[in-house]
Amino acid sequence: MDNYRKEANLQIGKRLREARNNLGRTQAEIAAQLKVSEEHYRKYESGATGLSADKLLTLHHEYGMDPTYLITGGCLKNDFDVDYYIANCNKEQKDAFVDRVLAYMSRILKR
Repeated sequence: MDNYRKEANLQIGKRLREARNNLGRTQAEIAAQLKVSEEHYRKYESGATGLSADKLLTLHHEYGMDPTYLITGGCLKNDFDVDYYIANCNKEQKDAFVDRVLAYMSRILKR
């Protein structure tokens, strides 16, 4: 594997691990969703194996992980305006958003 690809896989793996931790998911949960063994999933996070396009799409569809962020470290959505979002969503969306924020904050405080 050339150095560029190896470094890219290392960075993608690092961002994948960070995103998984932010979601409060285990390696086993993500591995099962991707239909790979837990050992193979660990190779994604360590950068030993690269993610294929279909795996990136699964992560996006199932967990909302931004493929652009995973690949480049940048985000498609540069700014997220909480006030705008809350003002322009329905009650179910707002409740789901608040639940996710509270769950995320709870995980952070437990560390």
